[in-house]
Formats: sequence, structure tokens, C-alpha cells
Amino acid sequence: MFLGDATRNNITLLIPFESDSLSFDQGKIVVVSVPKDFGKGLLVSTQWETEKVIDVNTKQTKDNFAKEFYKGFPPQTTIQMISYSYKFYNGWSKPETLSYKYSDTMSIRSFWQTPNFSNFLQQIQSTNGSMLLLCVKGWKDTLWSTTHDDSNDESRALFMLQLQLVPAENRIYFGVPGKKDEAYEYKTDFVPRSKPLEEREGRFHNSRFEQNCISCHEGLPGASNGQSMNAECGVCHKEKMGDLFTHGPATEPKDCSSLCHSWSPDKKSVIVTKGVPVVCYDCHNEKKDEISAANFKHKVAGDCATCHSPHSSHNPALLKRDVFRLCTSCHQSHKMNHPVDKHPLRFVKLNDKSNEELSCVSCHNPHGSENASLLKAGGGSMAVCMQCHQK
Repeated sequence: MFLGDATRNNITLLIPFESDSLSFDQGKIVVVSVPKDFGKGLLVSTQWETEKVIDVNTKQTKDNFAKEFYKGFPPQTTIQMISYSYKFYNGWSKPETLSYKYSDTMSIRSFWQTPNFSNFLQQIQSTNGSMLLLCVKGWKDTLWSTTHDDSNDESRALFMLQLQLVPAENRIYFGVPGKKDEAYEYKTDFVPRSKPLEEREGRFHNSRFEQNCISCHEGLPGASNGQSMNAECGVCHKEKMGDLFTHGPATEPKDCSSLCHSWSPDKKSVIVTKGVPVVCYDCHNEKKDEISAANFKHKVAGDCATCHSPHSSHNPALLKRDVFRLCTSCHQSHKMNHPVDKHPLRFVKLNDKSNEELSCVSCHNPHGSENASLLKAGGGSMAVCMQCHQK
């Protein structure tokens, strides 16, 4: 039997390689090999997260906090981290954090019974803050039962999993229900960066692992010694289209080479044929003109895949994260109370005439601008402020 990078309790992670610790797309294909007598199925725990602002300004809202807190937890989930900040007159407080191990199986019901939760409720009742910013991250459990025979060992089965990642760190676990302390852990970071496909570590196509798949899957490059590829990509790569917003060219992944991709016999890899940003400008020529004409250009404006997902995303404009967290992943000093104390950065309407939420792009152009600091308004440091603050 061919093995991946690691095995634990008869669970073998074949794809991706354990060394493949960075993810540049929100979707991830994972192939796991387990014995056929493993049990009723494979328990897969993927990350989930939520972020919301809760009113704690009155006695009524404080009394209702526990109910609002409970609403944020989907079924079959456990807690990894709870972080919270209070909004005071002069801005947001420094976040406080509670964290738990996967093996602790800290469900919402079990968390309610801990001293930490009692202390949390006491803080809510006594705070002078008006709002609470609550961030929760944890695991969502799914029991997978669909298997394929392992062509290298008739006593084992393969699970091909199409998983979705959350921004930043993901700790994904594979195991048996009721034995989370024995589960196999795979870690990867979904990052707002890009890297050419041919330069990424642990590529599957034309590898020794692909050789075990060509007997059933026609058209893979391994079938022609890495000289070509004519497989229907969408058969396997459904994870590329697994989110709320989809990129038009990727909605029909039968022939990914029609616009964006091709196979390079020299590099033995799928590549973006024209490279980024040229392939993007073929359709989005207005962005090319906008960036070219700008006096001040965003440093990453020419590398579209740093901020945007080329396939699908949970966020509008195919952003890899919501605007605030995408921008502050680089501009970390602007996470709190920017540009001055008390000024909101999100969670409020831009103005009374619009439902648009205030964000970094309310004041800054993310691609390029005529003005320093990528500001949308020129005429001095106060000009952008005067767009909202007329009095």
C-alpha cells in the first residue's frame, strides 16, 4: 500500500501532503485511507466560525445575552476559541479569549456549565460597554460514509472529501465517533496570498500518488507520462465551487483550459496560461485601466489572487476574507480605533441613505488612487472625513 506523509490509528492522510501547510483556495480536496472494518464511517471535523455584534447597553439586552449567544452555534459543533471585546465611548477594548482543545469536545451545552461561562455572564451584567463583539471558532462534525476501494490494499477504503476552509488557521480532524482523543490532525492556513500552481508543494497531478488513480480516471496526466491532461476537472474539483459567490468562468469546470488553465509538459503542472494579472485583465479590463492610471497603486493590486478567490468565495467580490479582516491581515496596526479613537471600522451603516456597511473601502480604494494612502477623496487629510461629517 502506498502511504501518505503520516498515519495514526490506521488513518492515513494521502492527499494533501502533511507538508502542504498553506492553502491559497478556500476549497480543499482531502483523500484519507482507512481499514474497511474501521466502523460505521469516518468522523471529519472541519472548522467553522462566526462573528457578530451584540447589544449589551440595557438591562433587557444584557438579560437576553445568553439567548443571543446560543443562536450563534450551528448543530453538531464544538468550541475551539471564544474572543470578545467591549465597545466603550473611546473605542473597543482589548480582546479577551477563551480556548479549548479538540479532545475536550466543548459543546455549547457543556460550555454553559463551566465557571468561564458564569464569569462571562457576570461581566456582561456589570459592563459599561454598549456593544459586544463576539468571535467564535470551533469544529463542525460530519460523518462520512461514501467510500472507494483502495486499489493498493483490498482491506482498506478511500474517502475523498471536498472540504471548505475558514480564513487563517484550520485544524481538521479525522477519526472515529466517540474517540476524539485518538483522531488524526491536519493543519493548514488559508492565507490571503497567491502562489503560482507550478510552485506549490505537494502537487497531486503527475505524482506517484496519481498513478494509483489512472486505472479509473481517464485523462489524467499520469496516464500519458505528464504530457497532457484532458480529464473533466469538475468530476473531482467540486470543492472549487462550494461557496456562496462563484466566479463566472469557473461555474462550468468541464474544460478549465477554455479561459484560464492549461497543462505544461515542461513544468509537469497545471498552470495559469497567461499568468496573473494578464488572465484577469482579459475580462476585467476596467481594473487594468484603473490601476494603470492611479498615481498611488496598492502594492498587491497586480496580484489579484492575493485578495480574490478565482473560483468561489463566501464573500462578495470573491474576496478571500471580509473587507476588514482581509485588509488587517496585512495592516494589523489598524485593527482597533483607526484612524482616531471612537471612529467605527465596521458594523455600522456608512450613512442614513445607504445599507452599505462602513469598511476600509469606504475611505480607501483597494486598487489605486489619485491620493496618498489610497484615499478616495483628495484635498488634505480631512477631505475624506468631510464626505460624511458635513457639520
